[in-house]
Formats: sequence, structure tokens, C-alpha cells
Amino acid sequence: MAKKNLMLEDVVAFVEQLPYVKFKHIVECYSKAQNSDFSDTLNQLTVSNFEQRLERLAINSFCPRCSSENIVRNGRKNNIQQFKCKDCKRRFTRFTDTILEKTRWHWDIWIKVLEMTINNYSITDMMNVLIKDYGCDGINYKTVWLWRMKLIHALADMPMPNLTGVVQVDETFIRESQKGSRKLSSMIGNHVERKARYGRQPSHYGVMGAEFATVVTAIDNRGYCVCKVASLGKLSPELFFDLFDEHFDNIAYLCSDANSVYEDYCQLRNTPHYVRPSNFLKIIGNHGYIIQATDDFEKKTNKKVLEHLYYEGITDKINNRGEMLFDKFNEIKYQNGLSLGRVNELHNEIKQYIYRDMTNVSTKYLQDYIGYFTYIHNWRITNGHYPTSLTDAEAIFIEILKAKKNLTSSEVRQKRLELPKPSSRYLEVLKVETEKARHAIANPYFKFNEEDGVLSFNKREYLLDLPKTRLYAIAKECHIPRYKKLALWSLVSLILKQKNIQDILYQQLAKDRNQLIDEEDLEVMRSSGYVL
Repeated sequence: MAKKNLMLEDVVAFVEQLPYVKFKHIVECYSKAQNSDFSDTLNQLTVSNFEQRLERLAINSFCPRCSSENIVRNGRKNNIQQFKCKDCKRRFTRFTDTILEKTRWHWDIWIKVLEMTINNYSITDMMNVLIKDYGCDGINYKTVWLWRMKLIHALADMPMPNLTGVVQVDETFIRESQKGSRKLSSMIGNHVERKARYGRQPSHYGVMGAEFATVVTAIDNRGYCVCKVASLGKLSPELFFDLFDEHFDNIAYLCSDANSVYEDYCQLRNTPHYVRPSNFLKIIGNHGYIIQATDDFEKKTNKKVLEHLYYEGITDKINNRGEMLFDKFNEIKYQNGLSLGRVNELHNEIKQYIYRDMTNVSTKYLQDYIGYFTYIHNWRITNGHYPTSLTDAEAIFIEILKAKKNLTSSEVRQKRLELPKPSSRYLEVLKVETEKARHAIANPYFKFNEEDGVLSFNKREYLLDLPKTRLYAIAKECHIPRYKKLALWSLVSLILKQKNIQDILYQQLAKDRNQLIDEEDLEVMRSSGYVL
């Protein structure tokens, strides 16, 4: 069969419909055959393509400084159209203050990098794709990492949603990491440096010290969430208010564990507060509750157990709604779906993303990764699926451009860990109290946690937060006469006068625990073969 003679018009039509990568390959082949350099022309085409797209998106169609529309063209520099504001005299381009400023990569390559980022490609895999499929010769690991970091930061910096209706809130904890740093700083002492951690190593003093980053998460019944890295160590009521109050809009119920931070917030805002202690299942199990009840007798028994514990004040409850009978509480609980299921599931997703997908991250970049995770989660809620395709990536990239989110490479390199952390005085008290508690309850693995009410190690505050039944048990053990007739404050005052008050408090803390040994210590034991 005779070959068809190609007309020039056919060649032009074929070239015009080629994607940039294939067109670039043809130009490079022609350049090599003709011993010519067309790199400047390709760069000019890239710039022109960007400018046309940015103009259609109305990016920088007015002055980025004063927002004036009184702007004029002001020549070209490096093939880029310059503009000048006639009001404030500012000079700018379509690229000013966007993530594309000073870029040399084509639009299609940016979209591909974002698509690989949202699909959790490794840096090495991203680099190989860019070299083999997009002809990005000479690109290296560090460049790709910085590129991905710019995109992650841009998405992390996007506005987070307002939460409404029933909102669940809780903290999760990510071990402090200085991944990539040559000089490691100690977070729990005055030492300038700390030794590198190899393998699984538990913290010394748990989540109330500065060895963990505290990530506070909130999620409503629609599925939208707000996640922020609050601090190293303990979360304070003031910090929680500053970070989350702006995101709460007409909350019907705030659901949390027994952390006093949330109780303080709900009292301040007069918000109904559903409280479910972390050891809820242990409490009801110890009092005869049957988890998998099958017949009517067992179900009736379970109801009696829950009702008894409810009136004793040692199980879940609703604060800031006045006194209510158990049946009314139960009705509200199930009608509104009051629980911590959504937020606990969110914690599992966060830890899977940080520890498995990202193989841990440096704490100084943790807010970027947590913010990025939050954006992707909320994007799924809005659109009904996770973003995975190039089309999804392009829509997200346009959103980045319109929001003008940008982080320069120098800003990435110069980033420092600047999270609030407990004072040195608090850390010293935490160390002393932890050692005392370990000795008192004969548990060398004991560590204070967020539900122990030890934000300030105030004994009176801790006792005042205990249910009356627990205070009565302590008073009986201490042989305090007529304790049931005493006012709460007087009873607490008498308990505080006991010589062994410190040991009493530590024993109470141990009774509250869901497990006597923290999960991080158990993981170390399992990895060492000590625990099956």
C-alpha cells in the first residue's frame, strides 16, 4: 500500500493537538537534528501559556497591593508581561504572589506533580516520572521535595470550614520528630542536644510533656473537619479557644472525652457538652455491662447498669443542659448520635497518613501535613470522592492560584519549630510527680495523660472534679466521720489534710486508667518480643 504524502497543513494540525510533553520531544529531536537550540523558544511558549491561563482566570487583573483596577501594561521583561498600577505605582506580573512565580515548568507538569502529591507518590517515584515521562532532565530529589512541599503548604493554608450541629472534638498525639536535622534538640531538659532514636523507643513522660505534638481535631455530623497542631505537650483552654472558636458555628452539642479544656470552653460559650470518658467501656464492664447482649434479660440488665452509673456520675453525661433523668439523657444521646466515633476514626486516618504514607514527618512541618490532610478530607466530603485524577488535580491547582497561596524555597529551608510548649518549671514538676506516682502505685511505666486533670497539678481542682461517689469512697477509706453530710468543699478540704493524700490521688489516677501501661510502651514490648 502506497504511503500517503503528508501536506504541511496536516503536519501543523497534528502538532497543534499534541500535549506539551510530546511537542517538546519533537522540538528537541528537531533541535538535535539541525544542531540548533530552541530552549529559549520553549521557555517563551511556557510563559505565554501560563499568561493566557492566568488571564482567563482573572489572576492579578487588579493591583495586588491596593486592589485598584487602574493598571496599564509596562513592557516585557524576560518574556513576561509587566503591569503598573497608576494609583500606587506598584509593578507586577500575572505571576506575582502566586505559586507560579519564577517557575520554569509547564502547566501540564505542575498538574502532574500535584496529581502525584495527592496520590501519595514517594519523592523517588515522582522524580522518575518527571524524568522519564516529562523530560525533566537534571531534576533532583531535593528539588522535587521542595516542589511537593510548596503544594502541600498551599493546600494546608487554605481556609478551613465552619463546623455546625453535633461536633466531636479530641486530641491525638504525634511523637516529636526532627527528621532531616543534623543537630537534635532535647524537648524535656536543658541539654542542647539529644541522641537520635533508633527503632521503637517510648517517651519518658508521655503526652503532657514536650515529647509529643498535640493535634486537636474536630469533626461535625456532615463529615467536615478542622485539624490543627496546637502545641508540644499539654493543651491549654486559652489555646483551644484561640484555634477553634472561629470554626464553631451554632453548635448543638460538643462531644469530647473528660479533658477539662473542653469543659471550660463549653461553660464559657454555654454550649451543651456531651462527655464520654476514655475508659467508658472499662467502667461499664466492671459493673456488669454485657457488651454483646442477646436476650431481653441481658438488655434490661445493661440498662439498669447504665442508669445506676449515670446517677452515680461516673459514666457519660451531658453538661450545661441542667439536671435530667436517665431516660431523657438516653433519648437525647441516641436521637443526636452523641459519641466519639467519628473523631476516633479521624485520628486513625491521621496517624496512618503521617506514619505510613509519609513515613513520619519533621514536627516543624507537621502543621503543613495536617492542614493538607484536612483539605483533602474536606474536599472528599464536598465532592463525594477523593481527588485522584488529573482533572481533580487541575481543579485544585486553579483553587490554589485564585487563593494566591505561595511558599518560597528559602522559607521552606528556614522553617523552625515554633509551637507553644510547657514551661521549664512545669516540666520539672511533671518529672517529679511522675516519679512519685510510679513509686506509689508500683508501676514504672506510669505517665500522666490529658484526662488526669493535671494541667497545673492542683490537688483541690482534681478532687472537686471527681464524682461524689468517688469522694465518699476516699473519705470512707480515710475514716472521715459523717462525710456524707459535709458540703463538697468541706469534704475535699478534709481529704486534703490526710497525711497520705499524695498516695491517695495516685491510686485514684490508676483506677481511672483504661490500661495501666501506655500503648507506646506496649508497642516497644511487642517489638522486643516481651508481649504477645
